[in-house]
Amino acid sequence: MSERPEDGDSASTDDDLVTLLDQVSRLVYGISFTDGLFPAQWVALRYFHDAPEPARTLTALARFQKIHLAPVSRTVSTLVDKGLLARRPHPGFKRGWLFDLTADGLTLLDRDPLRQSLSPPIAAMAENERAMLGRLMKRIISHMQAGSDAGEKKADGTPVA
Repeated sequence: MSERPEDGDSASTDDDLVTLLDQVSRLVYGISFTDGLFPAQWVALRYFHDAPEPARTLTALARFQKIHLAPVSRTVSTLVDKGLLARRPHPGFKRGWLFDLTADGLTLLDRDPLRQSLSPPIAAMAENERAMLGRLMKRIISHMQAGSDAGEKKADGTPVA
C-alpha cells in the first residue's frame, strides 16, 4: 500500500480508502462487545428500536442484515432471555411475533457504544459533509449487497460453481 499522507484532506488511493473502511469496520466491531452484548445483539436492539412496528419481526431483521433466519433467531432469543426485548403475537400472522424493546433495553440503548463513539465526529461535520458521507456509504453498501445477492463470481464475472 502507498504511504498514507498525514493531511486528512489529501487525495487517497483506492487501497488507502479500502484500508480506512476496514479500520472503521474493525473499530465498530471492537467497541460492540460492550455491556455483555455481542455486535449482532446491538444491531438487533438498534433495529427493533428504529423499525416501524410491522417490520419488528425476525424475518425483517434477517432481511435487513442480509443473513439467514437461524442466527437472527438465536440473537433475538438471547435478547428476550436477557429481558431487553419483549415478544408479542403479530396481529397479522398466526405464528408470527413482533418484538419491542423493554425498559431495560431502552436504558441499555442509551449507552449504545456505536452511537456514543460515532455521533460526536459526525455532528462536528458540516451539513454538506454529512450528506455526502451518507450518499457515499449508501452507494458502497448497495454495491456490496448487490455483489452478495448475485453470488460469488470469478475475476471474469462468471459465477463460481
